[in-house]
Amino acid sequence: MADSDLYDKMEKEHIHYINHKLTFTRGAIAHCEKATAIVVDDKQVKSEVAENTVLMQELGHYMAGAYYHTNSPYELIEKMEHKADKKAWEEFFPYEEIKSLMKKGLTTATQLAEYYNVEASYMARCLNYYYNQYNGFN
Repeated sequence: MADSDLYDKMEKEHIHYINHKLTFTRGAIAHCEKATAIVVDDKQVKSEVAENTVLMQELGHYMAGAYYHTNSPYELIEKMEHKADKKAWEEFFPYEEIKSLMKKGLTTATQLAEYYNVEASYMARCLNYYYNQYNGFN
């Protein structure tokens, strides 16, 4: 996926893009009342692949309504991160589409990550989730 597609989605949803130094993460989503912004630290996000991964994951927070405060309990943070990932995977890498690509020969996380233009580690987590959720890819 091209990052321009993600920017188009953000524009359609009226989500602002902010470049700002972040300390503990490469990207974050900020939501207050009716304003939403995705914050990306371009010092940590140096490629289109990395930016796509960050934007998809943060858009997952938006689509799932999976927000938390920085001082939230760890358990809540983990729950909201997982909820955001699931929503992003369902939106950007639908299970049936993944199965179809696998039938065409794209069978590894690296191959699928290259196809979708995201980081292999993020795709591997998606594949693990789908494998467990749907009892495989058959």
